[in-house]
Amino acid sequence: MWVLSPPHKSMRFLFSISPTFGHFHAVVPLALALKESGHELAFATGKRFGSVIQSAGFQHFPCGLDFDGSRDIFTALPEWEAIEAQAPSDVAFQQLHGFVLGLAPRMARDLLDLAGAWKPDVIVRDPLEYGGYIAAEIYKVPHATPIWATYIPAQDLVPVAFSELRRSFGLTDDPGLITPDRFLVLDFLPPSWTFPDLPCPPVAHRFCAPPCDMSSDSRLPNWVEALSDRPTVYATLGTSFNQAPHLIKSVLRAFSDGSVNLVVTVGRSMDPHQFGKQPEHIHIEQYIPQSLILPYCDALIFHGGFNTLHSALWHALPMVVIPAGAGDQWPTAHRCAEIGIGVLVAGELPEPEGIRTAVNTVLGQPGYRLRLQVLQQELKQLPPLAEAVKRLELLAKTREPQVNDGLI
Repeated sequence: MWVLSPPHKSMRFLFSISPTFGHFHAVVPLALALKESGHELAFATGKRFGSVIQSAGFQHFPCGLDFDGSRDIFTALPEWEAIEAQAPSDVAFQQLHGFVLGLAPRMARDLLDLAGAWKPDVIVRDPLEYGGYIAAEIYKVPHATPIWATYIPAQDLVPVAFSELRRSFGLTDDPGLITPDRFLVLDFLPPSWTFPDLPCPPVAHRFCAPPCDMSSDSRLPNWVEALSDRPTVYATLGTSFNQAPHLIKSVLRAFSDGSVNLVVTVGRSMDPHQFGKQPEHIHIEQYIPQSLILPYCDALIFHGGFNTLHSALWHALPMVVIPAGAGDQWPTAHRCAEIGIGVLVAGELPEPEGIRTAVNTVLGQPGYRLRLQVLQQELKQLPPLAEAVKRLELLAKTREPQVNDGLI
């Protein structure tokens, strides 16, 4: 049972997120802005992730299942065999069903118990966390969704699953499935970053959110200041879908010739020593905050994840994108190539030569950096997060959809 809190004057915002660093970091700037404005907020997510939430200075309520962002969480679900049978070869379809019919019900049940005690004014859910949506609909509070690189209308992609989820909690039928994002969508990317085939709903608003990826003990390794005057390339597969040592090895081989300084981060669950001793121009670490390392870099190799994309746009860094297959990574890679800010390298195991050629392309053609500088300017000229706080406050007060009036 949750302990009832005393009456409060400030508003309460409950963030329901998947228990991974990537999903957490994506909303930390917004959470900090709400906290600095005097509001109460808490994070509802897996129990094991609580120490990360608390070390960042936020209240944590253990809700939903614990998982590390890998596909293993889905295969462990009792429902998985039936989900997989519907589309044996479509992993994206399977994962969306896993989020909707596997993870969401468990989170929703915990959130409904919590909401009755903590009484949030708004539930802010991450784009694939649908338990927060169900709990908000039942508890009759508005809900908001910060999106990643693309708007993911899962209710359109897997409508039968969404209808089944609603029915399982006794919600009335929603034939058009217009309720999941009917109140407010927050977009932290510049106007030039759009997907004509995946338009945002009319309640979407853009805001400037500086990337946030640091913890209390974050620092740069000592060797950074001693990097040579060669171009510096940073490579990462993110914090969740990063179990791909074969891909890391391809990147290492691509730059074994010493033509660049290569900085590689492999994630907290992988040991850098497994890749053996490296030459002096290659450095492998588990984790370095991108906000600290990217100012030293000239190009970026990554998997297509939102937080790294956001950081690359913030620093105007040309990108080489090697999609790992999850969520919006392929659309991100294609969009980077379409608008001339990066190069897509396809294949489960790209050859070192292909990776090296792509990096040389973005380093050698000034147009990539110039186009990125335009997006960087657009991004930093968006309304500040103080305006996002006002929009959320208005949502809490009116409980009405925040239709974009064209000003934001």
